[in-house]
Amino acid sequence: MSLLEGLRGALFSLRTNKLRTGLTMLGIIIGIAAVIAVVTIGLGGKAAIMLEMEKNGINLFILYPKSAGQTGQSVGSGLTIQDGESLRRALTQVKTLIPTSVEYTALEVNQKRSSAMIVGTTPEFADLRRREIANGRYFSEEEFSADRRVVVIDQTLTEDFFGAGNPLGQQVIIQNVPCRVIGVLAKDESAFAQFDMGPKNAFAYMPWGSWSDIFQSTRVDQLEGATYREADLKGTIASAQRLLNVRHGTMDQYEVYNVQQLVQSANQITRILTSFIGLVAGISLLVGGIGIMNIMLVSVTERTREIGLRKAVGAKERDILAQFLLEAIVLSLIGGILGIALGIGSAQLVAYLLHWPPLLSGWAIFSAVTFSIGVGLFFGFYPALKAAKLEPMAALRYE
Repeated sequence: MSLLEGLRGALFSLRTNKLRTGLTMLGIIIGIAAVIAVVTIGLGGKAAIMLEMEKNGINLFILYPKSAGQTGQSVGSGLTIQDGESLRRALTQVKTLIPTSVEYTALEVNQKRSSAMIVGTTPEFADLRRREIANGRYFSEEEFSADRRVVVIDQTLTEDFFGAGNPLGQQVIIQNVPCRVIGVLAKDESAFAQFDMGPKNAFAYMPWGSWSDIFQSTRVDQLEGATYREADLKGTIASAQRLLNVRHGTMDQYEVYNVQQLVQSANQITRILTSFIGLVAGISLLVGGIGIMNIMLVSVTERTREIGLRKAVGAKERDILAQFLLEAIVLSLIGGILGIALGIGSAQLVAYLLHWPPLLSGWAIFSAVTFSIGVGLFFGFYPALKAAKLEPMAALRYE
C-alpha cells in the first residue's frame, strides 16, 4: 500500500463519521491552541516591555533609602544634595544624576483647593524621565539657580484648576507661597511612572531650592540617574550603593530601581503562566490522545470484517498497521493544525487589544505540528497493532 493510498483511505474513514472525528480532535485542538497562544502572547509581552525600555532608556536608575515610598520613613540615613554631588564626581560613567524630593500638600487657585505631590528637582528631570511638555516649558537653569517660584503642573492639576482655560502665567498657592505656572506636562506613560512616590493623582514640579525653601527641608528622597552605556549600569549601581553606605556609615541601606527589573518581572510572570497553561494543555492533549485511542479501537471493532477481507486477499500485517496508524496521525495532525490556527488567532486578538507587537514563534508552531504527529503515533499504535494481529478467518466470522 502506497502512502498516497493510505492517506486517501484515512481521510475517507474520518469523513465517514464527521461528528465523532470532530469531537475526538477537540482535546488536541484546545491543547495546541493553548500552547501557541501562551507562547505568542508571552513573546509579545516581552517585546512590549523592551519597546518601553528603549523609549524610556534602559540605562536609567533610581537610588533611595530603604522603605522610602512605602512608609515615608527611611531605615538608614537619608540622602542629601551632597550625596548626589559626591557620586557624580566619583562615578565617571554616570551621565546624569539629579536629586528628587517630594511632599504631598494642598494647592490653591482662586480659593479652589486640590492636593498633589510637589516634586523638587532640577532642569534635567524632564530629559531624564523623557517627559514631554504639552504646553509652555520646563524651568531653566537660570530659574533653578535663582530658586525662582515657578512650577510645572501635570494634566490632572490643569483640569482641576483651569479646566479648558490656559494655566500659563497663573498663580498657584503652595504652603501660602505664590508660584507661577510656566508649563504643563503631557501625560506620563513611562515605565517609571509607577515608581513615583505617594498617591497617583496629581504632580507639580519646581526647582529643588524653591521646594526646600517652601517646605523648610533639605532632605532628598531619591537620586535619579543614567549611565552613558547600558553595560555600565550594573557596576554603577553597585558602586553607588557602596559609596552611599560608606558616606553614611551604614550597611546595605540603599535600594535601587531600574527599568530592567520590569523585564525580570515579566519573564518570571511569563514562566509561571507558561508552566500553568502548559500543564492544562498537557492534560488536554492527554485527554485528546486517549480519545484518539478510543475512537481507533472502536474503528477497529467496526471494521473487523473489512480487515479480515483485506488479509484474505493478500494484505500484510504491515499494510493494516500502516493504514490505522495513518488514520490516527491524520486525525491528530488535523487537530493540531486547527489548534495552531485557533492559537494564533487568539494571540493576535490579545495583541491587538493590548497594543502589543504581534509575534509568532516558529519553533512553537513546529513543535506543535511535531507533537500532534507524535500523539497520533503513540496513541494510535496499539489500535493499529490490534488490527494488524487479527486472524483473517476469525475477522471474517465476526458479527
